[in-house]
Amino acid sequence: MNIAFSLFEKCNSEAIAVIEKASSHTYGELQSWSSQVAQELQENHGVKPADRIGLICADGFYYIAFSLGIIKADACFVPIAPELSELERKSLVQTMHLHGIITGDAASGMYRYERITIPSEPSWHHEFASMNPALIRFSSGTTGESKGVLLCNSTLLERGMAANEGLQITPADRIVWVLPMSHHFAVSILLYLWNGATIVIPPTHFASDILSSATENRSTVLYASPFHFFLLTSELEKISWPDLRLAVSTTSAIQAEVAEKFAKATGIHPSQALGIIEAGLPFINRIEPSKRPLSIGLPQPAFEAKIMGATNEPVEPGCPGNLFIKGPGFFDAYIAPWKKRHDVLYEGEWFDTGDIAVKDGEGFYQLQGRSKSVISIGGMKFFPEEVEAILCEHPAVQEARVSTRQHPQFGSISFAEIVLKSQKKLTASELLSFCRKRLARHKTPAEILFVEQIPKTSSGKILRR
Repeated sequence: MNIAFSLFEKCNSEAIAVIEKASSHTYGELQSWSSQVAQELQENHGVKPADRIGLICADGFYYIAFSLGIIKADACFVPIAPELSELERKSLVQTMHLHGIITGDAASGMYRYERITIPSEPSWHHEFASMNPALIRFSSGTTGESKGVLLCNSTLLERGMAANEGLQITPADRIVWVLPMSHHFAVSILLYLWNGATIVIPPTHFASDILSSATENRSTVLYASPFHFFLLTSELEKISWPDLRLAVSTTSAIQAEVAEKFAKATGIHPSQALGIIEAGLPFINRIEPSKRPLSIGLPQPAFEAKIMGATNEPVEPGCPGNLFIKGPGFFDAYIAPWKKRHDVLYEGEWFDTGDIAVKDGEGFYQLQGRSKSVISIGGMKFFPEEVEAILCEHPAVQEARVSTRQHPQFGSISFAEIVLKSQKKLTASELLSFCRKRLARHKTPAEILFVEQIPKTSSGKILRR
């Protein structure tokens, strides 16, 4: 099956799919644009089934049309986040062995296609092609190294259906879109469209514009990061939002006081959720978000979860341990290095989320931290090791450690501790400028601290906070 074709076979072509900048686009328009993109890719650019096609485009109706067009062409859609540095983008292109890149204009729908000649296909290509691939998310993942996370057409459908058991999206819903499409597509954009809903895209990410767009279009769902909830609480006293039925906080833990302010202004308490690129949306606290604001709730109906110790032994309720989950829509493979799902999962079916969690006596889960060192900033994840490697490329830097701390506005921010080489001098602004040329903005440390030494473990590894 092809999820893009199936989507349009079941949708109402006259229904509104996307609202942006006071313009409405129907499902029929989206079908027409995506079909045109697919036809041009195949006939004009020689795109073949299972070719990996990157997309660079600002968020909006045309981003969605381009991405669905790639999938309709039986190619594999690879989002390329606009904020990536030139070096990061080059690494993605090479690691994923892209066959081409679409650079789209989100205002006009025009695009430029760049064909990329691959000297030889990677060793995993034939197995990859046989799996009916649809999407690759180039991600820091949860295992400590950057990789591509492969999702096939049937997998996208499975995880969308499983996620919607909690979200309950219907054609009557209008979802306010504030997250980056290049990072959030599989269980958000595709899920909303599959269920016939309308995606409302505010003109800017200023709180006033988000709320004005939401209320003017009678939006019913907000799916956002803690940072967005923080921004909105400062404006909600001025605007009523009577149509809101569901608010979901994802990407990192929301602060209890922010959740309370939002609930007081809207009457809807944010539901904490756990979304994972490898697994979809296994948790959403729909049952008791007001009583347990920091809990991710019970596992969604299609999922099972358990807490395990360091040697995979069972952990008693109330004790922290590693969070494992089992359910539908798990990733199909990791790319570079190639690893199929079964070879990654514990006992062939349980996925180690990399989170430390606690399960209480009533079965509710709450995250305590990470067993791996992944960092989440504004809904976008990365590993400190990749930032530390860039910092250490500076000729004056001896060692670096990247960590996060809580921030009242952004949820968390990253900072770097730097040990300089003997006799070397360097300012924080010089090092930040060095980073900005090599790293995406969300990976660039917000602060630089110069220290005498960095704590190490007994084996000589950097001691993580």
